[in-house]
Order: sequence, then C-alpha cells, then structure tokens
Amino acid sequence: MRRFFFKGFVSLFPLFFWMGAERCFAQRQDFESDFQLASFPAEFLPRWYGSEVSGGSSRIFQLAGQGRGGGRALAVQALSTFDAKIWVRLSPAEFENPELAFYAKSIRNGSGNRPVLLFYSWGESLDGTFSTPVQIGTDSEFPNENQEYRRFSLELPEALRSGEGAVMKLEVRYGPGSGTAARWVMDDFEFGDLVRDQTAPEVLEVKGYGEKSVLLGFSEKVDPVFAIFPIAYELNGRNPESVSLVQDSVAVLDFGESLEQGKVYSLALGQVPDLEGNFLRDTLVNFVFSDPTAFEAKSLVINELMPAPRADQHLPNAEYIELFHAGDREYRLAGLTLSNSRASTQLGEYWLRPGEYLILAPEAQAAQFREFGKVLPVKNWPTLLNSGDVASLSSPVGLLIDRISYTTASWGGSEFASGGYSLEVVNPHFLCDNSGFLKASIDSRRGTPGSQNSVFDAESSRSAPVLEAGFFKDSLEIRLVFSEPILPALTADDFIFSPRLIVDRVEFAGGNEVRVLLQAPALASQPYELELSGLRDCFGSALAGLKARLVLAEIPQTGDLIINEVLFNPRTGEPKFVEIKNTGGRYLNLEGWSLANLDKDGRPDQGKVFGRAGTLLAPEGHLAVTTDAAALKLVYPKSAQGDVVQIPALPSYPIAGGVVVLLSAQGETVESFAYDEKMHHPLLRDPKGVSLERISPMTPAAVGMNWQSASGNEDYATPGRKNSQSISGEFEEEMIQIDPEVFDPLGSSGPSFASIRYEIGQSGWVGIFRIFSSSGQWVQTLAQNQVLGTSGLLTWAGTDASGKMAKPGYYVLLVELFEPGGRTKVVKKTIVVATQF
Repeated sequence: MRRFFFKGFVSLFPLFFWMGAERCFAQRQDFESDFQLASFPAEFLPRWYGSEVSGGSSRIFQLAGQGRGGGRALAVQALSTFDAKIWVRLSPAEFENPELAFYAKSIRNGSGNRPVLLFYSWGESLDGTFSTPVQIGTDSEFPNENQEYRRFSLELPEALRSGEGAVMKLEVRYGPGSGTAARWVMDDFEFGDLVRDQTAPEVLEVKGYGEKSVLLGFSEKVDPVFAIFPIAYELNGRNPESVSLVQDSVAVLDFGESLEQGKVYSLALGQVPDLEGNFLRDTLVNFVFSDPTAFEAKSLVINELMPAPRADQHLPNAEYIELFHAGDREYRLAGLTLSNSRASTQLGEYWLRPGEYLILAPEAQAAQFREFGKVLPVKNWPTLLNSGDVASLSSPVGLLIDRISYTTASWGGSEFASGGYSLEVVNPHFLCDNSGFLKASIDSRRGTPGSQNSVFDAESSRSAPVLEAGFFKDSLEIRLVFSEPILPALTADDFIFSPRLIVDRVEFAGGNEVRVLLQAPALASQPYELELSGLRDCFGSALAGLKARLVLAEIPQTGDLIINEVLFNPRTGEPKFVEIKNTGGRYLNLEGWSLANLDKDGRPDQGKVFGRAGTLLAPEGHLAVTTDAAALKLVYPKSAQGDVVQIPALPSYPIAGGVVVLLSAQGETVESFAYDEKMHHPLLRDPKGVSLERISPMTPAAVGMNWQSASGNEDYATPGRKNSQSISGEFEEEMIQIDPEVFDPLGSSGPSFASIRYEIGQSGWVGIFRIFSSSGQWVQTLAQNQVLGTSGLLTWAGTDASGKMAKPGYYVLLVELFEPGGRTKVVKKTIVVATQF
C-alpha cells in the first residue's frame, strides 16, 4: 500500500515574497459564500460537510475579517467536549495529476496554552472506511497564539487518483495543556491540476463607492499590507487619505472630499502585489465617477410585499419585500433604512443594477428565497402587520426613496387578505405613491418574488390628471386636488396669481393633493386667477399649463343662505332636489353645511352634509343638492349649466308633505320650509316633476304664498339657476306693488301668478285684499282682516273663489287698510289676466 505523505511549507519571509505558490483552476473554496447552518450529512458549502456547523463563534463556523485578503475564512474552535470533523468530497478523475493545498493558521483564544492538533485521513466515500488519521506537523504546529497563514499540501493516495470520487477528512482536536485552546483557521482550499502563479494582479473594475470614495476591483486577492498604502494610488494627481480592503480583491480609496458626479477621472496605481508576491505593473485607468449612494426618490421601488404568508403554499412561509431598481445607474444599498410604522433597520452591503429585482427577507429565513432570485438577508426584520402597515425605504441622509402603505382593503377581499397572497405594484415606473394601486398577486404561487409582478400593466394610471378642486382652506393656504396623482416636483415659482399672491412654500399631502402656503393673507371674496406651470404626471411627462379661478369664501351670516326651491315629488325614477340660494354679494363657504328634516318631536333629523371642503356659492348664486346630478340635468335640460352638487342620499322628504331644514356647519337651524302639495298652482293638473319655487327671498319661507309652482316654460324646475317664478328684492315707493301686472295663469308667457307686495310704515294695520272684475263683480278674497306687518306678500293665481280660472280681461285689486287709531286707506290696482298665446 502506498504511504500517505504530508508536505508543509512555513515561510520565513512575508507571504508576498514567496514565489512557489500555486493557483487552482479547478475545485476551489475561498469560504466567502454564506455557510448553510447544516451539519453532516448535509452540506454547509457545496462538497463540504462539518460535524457541527454553527452560526456563532464556536464549533465549525464562518469567520469574517480573517481571510488571507481580509475576507472570510473557515474557523474551528476546539473544546474539551468537541473535536471537529470536516469532510471534503473530491473528484480526482477530472484531473491528470491532482494535488491538494490550503492555507491555515491559528489565532489566540483566551489565556490558555493549549494548541489545536490537525489530522487528515482518506476515504472513497462519505459513509465508507477511512485511512488511519495522520497528524500534520507536531503538537506545536498550531499553538494558542496569532500566526500568519502558511500553505500546506497533501498528496492524494495513488489508489484514489483514478477513482471517480475521494473524500478527505480533517480532524481538529483539543490539544494538551491548560486553559483554553487555540482557534484554527483555514482559507483558499485548492484541489486539481495546480499551476504556478506568476501572473500579476490586474484592475478589473473602477467605480464610485460613495460621495468621496472609489472602489477598485482586482483580478485576484491582493496583499493586505501593500494594498492599503495610499502612495500606491493617485487620482488626478492626488493620493487618497486612506485605503481599506472590503474584500480580498476589492479596495476602497477614500479621498476626503466630494468627487464630481459625471466627471471623467484618471486613476494611476502600481506596486500592489497579489498574495504570492506578483506586483501589479503601473496602470492608468480613466473612468466616469458616479456616486452609488446618491439615491433619488423612486429610483428604488417597493414593488411587492408579503405581510401575511401562509404555510403549505408554493412560497416560503416568511415575510418578504421585493425591491425593483427603476433608476439608470448602479446603487450600493449599504446603510439604507427599511422601516415600517413601528421599527427600522439598516440594509447590508449589496450592489443593485438598473432593472434588477432584489428580495429582502428576515436573516434566518432568507436562504429559503434563493431559488426565486437575488436575496439580501435583513437583520432585525421590521415585521409587517397583516391588517395594514406602511413600508418605507430611506437613504443614509434621510431622503425618502419610496413609501407604500396598505390596508386589508388593498387585497380586494378577505379571502386574499388572509390567503397568503402578496401585494404587488401594478407599474414600478409610476413615480408617485403606489399605495392606491396595489393588487393581490394573481400568480399561481400567490406571489412573484424576484421577477416581474403578475399584475404588471405598463399602461396603468396613464390618464392625464385634471384639477378636480381648487380652494382656499383659509387666508394663508390653498388646496389643489387632482383627479390623478401628480409628480411632487412643483415649486413656489410655478404659481402665478392675479391679483398677486406670493407663495411661501409648496407641500404635497398625498399623491393628488397639493398645499400652497402663502406669505401674506388673501382678501376675502376677491377672485384670483391662477396660472400653474411645471406640472408633470407620474411618469415624468410634462402637462399643459393649468388655469384656475380661486376665491377665499366667507362664513355665511344670518339671511345669507336660504332654501330657494324644492322638488319633493319627482317623476318615477328621477331624483329629488333642494336648492340653496346666496342672497348677498359675498362668496360663501358652504363647507360642513347640511340638509335635514324634522323628527316626530320637531328636532332636526337625518342630516346630510352637502358642503364638502372647497364648496362655495357665488353672490346671488344657486346650488341644487341632489342624489344624481347627471340625471337631474338630463331631466331638466335648460338647467344643464346649473350649479349642482351630488350627495349619496337626501333626508326623507315625503310626497304628501314634510319639512326641509337647512343646517349651518355648526349644526344650527338656519331656515326650515314646511311644504305641501296643495301649495302648487291650483290650475296645475299633475304636480309630478314640478318644483316649488320661492317667489321672494325677502319673505320668510314659512309664508305659504311665497311659494309657487315652477313655470312650464322653464321645464317645471330650475335646479342650480334663477327661479322661473320670482320677484325682485327691491320695493318701489308705492305702498302696494303688483308684479307682473299682466300674467297668464297657464304660464304660457311668463309667471303664472301675480305677486302682491305691501309695505307700510308701521305695524298693527289690518288689511282686506279682494279681487273684482272690471264690472265690479267680486271674484276672490286673498286676505280678510289680516293683521299686517310692515311688509308682506300675497299672490293671485288667476282663479276665482271656486278654483276656476278667471276669464281673460281686466281685474281690480281692492285693498282696504285699517289703522288701530281709526285711520283707513283704500288702494286700487289693475291686474290683467292674459290669454294663452
């Protein structure tokens, strides 16, 4: 039988001076990949097995910062209760003259003086028989002290050279002595047809690493001492302030001052050796500097969330967040803050290119997602609430890169919310808040981590935003509400007002709402014309300039708002409405105003708010409140341009009669109107679809004669515009005034009644109002011994005492007034009943 030989090499010089090293182009392990926490017979790395692999600093574990170039290495901590065993599967048949080599050292651990003892043995398979273990060196080969790496080579037994498989087993044993034992470390394991390394390292990559730093990637591991000398590097004639190795073959040069984005720099370097002492020749590299930590809003998108995973599904039973790189340059994610509504954590080192997806997952469960794409384990994972939460991503300088919120409703149904479905963004290139565009995944796996979303739609949300509402919140704040989200990029210079208003700052309250804060207060009831430029939609496309008319409306005072028209008996399938009128010359703020009826105890009931934020009424303006604005305008086409507001429901206004109540924003009763179908014109055949209009805004709503049926010439209703039956608010000097003096009771040419207004200098008078024909025959009494106020209103609908329409011709209004002191006055006025034409 062939004996097993051990060949060891102990360098008397620094490692970079030793020229006899070898480099493998076959089976190699540098221990930089994450260890799987799996013990024999499971692998912790491909082809590598350990008797007890741990994620801490005992047994067999991965040790950071102790690799040959400052990277990771395999480490073993021998204990009195633990001797480590490591198996490596080899494939000798793949090579002509296979050799095995690795680097190892010991590290001091505690104050004890125990060494660790290293043994090796050979076998054909993991579960087969192994040769007698052979110790490498003596008991002092790996003492409890800090050593430099040394290279060791083992000769494969002849009997295994031609076989399909072979297994080397290493045993790291607890050595003799007292106290703690040394820690044993291995790096750069090689097996195969080894060739001598006589090649100097080359520069593979130069790029920005931070605002003031540059990353330099070499073709192989470089010496950790020579590589950090600042004098070895020169950027546009300037040496870096410091150099550090972030990996065995990657150096970071820090220049202490900010570098210029997009500028072409020249980096000269030389005298940097690899681990075998081959020196880099003088090299000059030109590159364009780009700061990979200069993040922009929405350059990284929270593209998918799994707040409520479920077991027994195609996807792992673990939360995850998927990022999509929507920007145009590579980013380095180290230091980014991932947050929910209650906690935050920082992301580790990771480089992400444009168009790539990255799965963020809890550190302990991240390995489960590797089959789906690129994964970044996250320590201290901020757990997402199932019922609703917010997730955000911020840069190290506090820039909000992306934010997304969700509720149970975001899934579109309880079965999806609790069914292990992810929430996906419809279009990651949408530059505004995506919270309102989340959808439950429709993929068969119930999620698409690491790939394009199942609900992706490149054309979604491309309708152009329009201004839905613009109004003064108060004298120093304007609100603009758009139909779609807009890009939050407006500045104060984009707003021009006439008359002039100076904008102090612009704030974005949600994706489609803008707050404009002024430097000085605006004037009440003063119309302002706004010209707005700089608008962009959420894909970055410029929008046409916007013009709007804004008015700072005032709080209504007593008598400013009245009930002006009521349709309580619509035709079948058509909506009811109540119209409000502004009686004054100021713009009125209707926010919070509502309509109600009366309950059985006479108190306001069923209040329905019609005044939303920004609802105002112009001087002498009319506003109809209904449940279907489009249908109302269709039914009454002459009112198509009328001012109408739609609310979900009106209070109950029965056809038989009821009370309309107008309530202020504070819930106080401003006015009430008790209506009845008998108040319609006596000659009206069918009251369906006919509104009651207020004749005089000055006369109280409680006066029945102040209400008349709307004219047939005006569609029998005038929602949102001037009433067809109304009289002027001005009173002439005469004591008695008739308007109009000529009328047709059938309404064919104007009003269907005559308004009789009186104005007396003092109260307490008693009056009799009667209508006589031209021949002196009594026709009808409008008022008999009625106690009069200083002013009032009566109407004559052109009918006699029996309700029949009076014949066309001249009639006389005879008014007799009696004063308590005994004085009397008699007034005669002519009224003409016209024929229909």
